[in-house]
Amino acid sequence: MNWDDLKIFLAVAEATSMRAAAKQLKVSHSKVSRRIESLEADMGVKLFDRTPDGYRLTKSGEELLPIALQTDDRLHAFGRSVRGRDNVLEGQVCVTIPDVVAINLFIPYFLDFMTENPGIQIKVSDSTEMFDLSRREADVAIRMTNKPPEHLIGRFLGNTYQAVYGTRAYIREYRPDLPASSARWVGWGMPEKRPEWLDKSPFPHLEVMGHFNNILIQVEVTRRGGGIGRFPCFIGDHCPELVRLSDPLPSLDVWLLSHRDLRAAARMRAFRQFIIRHSPDIKARLEGKTGETVACSDV
Repeated sequence: MNWDDLKIFLAVAEATSMRAAAKQLKVSHSKVSRRIESLEADMGVKLFDRTPDGYRLTKSGEELLPIALQTDDRLHAFGRSVRGRDNVLEGQVCVTIPDVVAINLFIPYFLDFMTENPGIQIKVSDSTEMFDLSRREADVAIRMTNKPPEHLIGRFLGNTYQAVYGTRAYIREYRPDLPASSARWVGWGMPEKRPEWLDKSPFPHLEVMGHFNNILIQVEVTRRGGGIGRFPCFIGDHCPELVRLSDPLPSLDVWLLSHRDLRAAARMRAFRQFIIRHSPDIKARLEGKTGETVACSDV
């Protein structure tokens, strides 16, 4: 039995779609179809029924599923164990991290780490999803969450504080602090929901202009004078066009997460120690300690 066929079998069983399985595995739809046919031919049984709702496991497929899952888990555990014995400062560290956190905070640290450790390459995967570290989809996850998974090794890096920002020209023209101000909020991604922080802000009376579900777009709209916006301090405090108009308030924690089996690998130790060494600076930027709040009347 070909192990690659079992991987494809598991992907189709999970996705209930050959096209979705192909996308997940980064192979062609035709290859997935061929390998499932080959596996069924080798075993002499039909593993899937094609239904209007997708591919469903037959009785034989249901019997194969736990065996394939157990084999998959054991192979990945072995792979992690072998990788964890590595004591050479070379190889690759795959980091999954939200783009907004990478671009506005961690990229300089990644570059400095690779300069200090020329034998190690950092591979960055932009994602907000919790990649399966046990299956080696990534070595390290940097996540904004108040509930990190308990089975992972976690290092708390700080709490993300957020504040209100605007350009000097916009603040001077529209004076958002005045009761009759025609200033506008740069809208967030859910127009039907009024967030709790809005009533706690200095400007709860302002209307909203537009709705943007990506924080990088919200920042750009604010930079271009489209309104005032609320962002993490690690973004707003370091955008020269913006002025901070409110005291920072805490939101989500930021964690450095990795799998226990990889803690002995030299490259992983080096990466963790490097980030921990710089964690006071990271924490200060997360908490808005590197910026200052200015009253609208003083802009």
